[in-house]
Amino acid sequence: MQKSMKKLYTLIPIALSLALFMVLSSAQYSASAHTASAQRAAVAAGTLRGCTTDKTNVRTASFASARSAGVLVWGKDIVVSLSKQHLYAYDNGHEVNDFLIQSGRPSLATPLGTYHVFSKQSPTTFRSPFPKGSPDWYAPTHINYALEFKPGYFLHDAWWHSVFGPGTNLWHNDPQWGMQWGSHGCVGMPISDAAWLYQWAPYGTTVQIVP
Repeated sequence: MQKSMKKLYTLIPIALSLALFMVLSSAQYSASAHTASAQRAAVAAGTLRGCTTDKTNVRTASFASARSAGVLVWGKDIVVSLSKQHLYAYDNGHEVNDFLIQSGRPSLATPLGTYHVFSKQSPTTFRSPFPKGSPDWYAPTHINYALEFKPGYFLHDAWWHSVFGPGTNLWHNDPQWGMQWGSHGCVGMPISDAAWLYQWAPYGTTVQIVP
């Protein structure tokens, strides 16, 4: 009898651990499925203002895998100032880099708030969430480095612009490409800066979009 009870006590923690694992796995799967479903609904409703890519199914899995592997680094912060059209990178409170960017045009403004990088794609193709014929539609566009901080919103290289900084989110004359204006809500930057940011910022990096 004592041996049986002892064996039972040994099995209880194992059973509880297994049950907890199954509950957490189910919750994570439900959250991922809900996120993907919400993204599809947003695209269909026209409320996803940024971009969609060819790797939608990889997004939630990437963040979850990094979190479970313990490779998220929370001491790194990216601050984007919309008024200055400038990005600042901090490591444990110390500024390590800064450069000019181009944010969303007034009608498709980059959303203010605090976010985290949950997807990194290099290379990828941006596809317009807007229907063909819409003034906001754009053709499939090759992107070298993209870091997603909110569904449909990325920090990425914008190779089709040659100038960045104050005023470039409005109508302006690009000396290389002619008349242009701001993005569809993403934060664009020169390819060299995007390459640096992609290598420097891991999953979980804080992204603050400020006025």
